[in-house]
Amino acid sequence: MPQILDAALQEFSRRGFTAARMDDIAQRCGLSKGGLYAHFDSKDAIFKALLDRTLNRTDWAQMPQLAAGAGTRALAEWTVDRLHAALLAPDVITLLRLLIPERERVPMRVDEWKKLTHGHTQQVMQVIQKNLEASGRKDTVLARHPWLVLSPIVHVLLWHTVFGEGGEPDPHYRQAHIDMLCELLA
Repeated sequence: MPQILDAALQEFSRRGFTAARMDDIAQRCGLSKGGLYAHFDSKDAIFKALLDRTLNRTDWAQMPQLAAGAGTRALAEWTVDRLHAALLAPDVITLLRLLIPERERVPMRVDEWKKLTHGHTQQVMQVIQKNLEASGRKDTVLARHPWLVLSPIVHVLLWHTVFGEGGEPDPHYRQAHIDMLCELLA
């Protein structure tokens, strides 16, 4: 199945979701059209599986806990590392590049992206809020606005989506993100 999803991502990227054909995906992954249909009944099903694979690979369950004695730097580094892995992977950027121009033609795909990313965003923000509450830091700017955890990584994701992967908006963005979280968690 990974070969099918890899082939689909390449075809969707090359032709766009609407113009990509099941025949092209089957050929790219070395299957007959019937072989492809044995795994997926439509491009929509392939795209859904591609979204699930791409956006559901980060485990947030082992986050260091401030109340258990973890330091703010450990929590900030852990969070930034997971956000980086989850949102700056090449396939995530490729999917976002695919969705932006296709958004009017495939609103259901955009809604699926939004639903998955919103769920993950809420999960990250809830874990950060629980950490703050458990450590007695209930009235901080981060407790009131937990979306701030995501802002730097979303900026870099947008940069890569628009300008390509040739560089970063700031070569020290990762460290700056960690430093910002350390200050907001303190």
